[in-house]
Parts: sequence; C-alpha cells; structure tokens
Amino acid sequence: MRALDLKLMRYTLALVWLVTGALSLGIYPQQESLLLLERVGLRGDIALLVLYGAAALDLALGWLTLARPAPWLWKTQAALVIAYSLVIALYLPEFWLHPFGPLLKNLPILLLLWLLHQYAEKKS
Repeated sequence: MRALDLKLMRYTLALVWLVTGALSLGIYPQQESLLLLERVGLRGDIALLVLYGAAALDLALGWLTLARPAPWLWKTQAALVIAYSLVIALYLPEFWLHPFGPLLKNLPILLLLWLLHQYAEKKS
C-alpha cells in the first residue's frame, strides 16, 4: 500500500470521527439525540453524560487517528463501531431499513480499520 493511500485513509477516517463528535456536541439538535438515547434506556443526567462523553470520545479518536496512528487505535475504533452498531441494532432497529443505510455504512468503516491494522502489522 502506498504511503499516500494510507494517509488518505487516515484523513477520511479522522473526518468521520471529528464530524460525528462535533455533530453530537450540538450541531444535531440535542433534544433529538436525547430522544434516541431515551429509547436505549438512558434519561436525564446520565443521557447527557453519555451524549457528551461519546462526543468527546469521537473527537479524541479523530485526533488520535491524525496524530498517533497505531494498531491498538484501529482495534479500539473497530470495537466501538461494533458496540455502537449493536446498540443501534437492538434498540433502534428501524435504522437497518433506513434508506440512507446508517448501519450499513459501518461495514466499509470496519474494512478501512482492518486495512489500516493490516498495514500497520506489516510495517512492524
């Protein structure tokens, strides 16, 4: 894999995490996010903590993707994508049938993470 390809993959992935974090911080209406979290069983202060904690985590993962790429980071991100997907699949199953495919889009992200991990393994 060419160095430019790897860099573009990382920048694309970082953009996903950074934009997701920023959207969760309030660009997307907070009340809508809280309604989704309520369906997961989270209400009140704990829902706000989860919302802003997840946003901060997404922003941190975006920054780390740019500044500190490493195999552990790709594994961590894959685990989080899978965890988010499972929660959504269990509590918000209509997203499986959504025409924009929000859950389906996690498959190429997981593939991208796998490729970044494979490349990192070959270099070490």
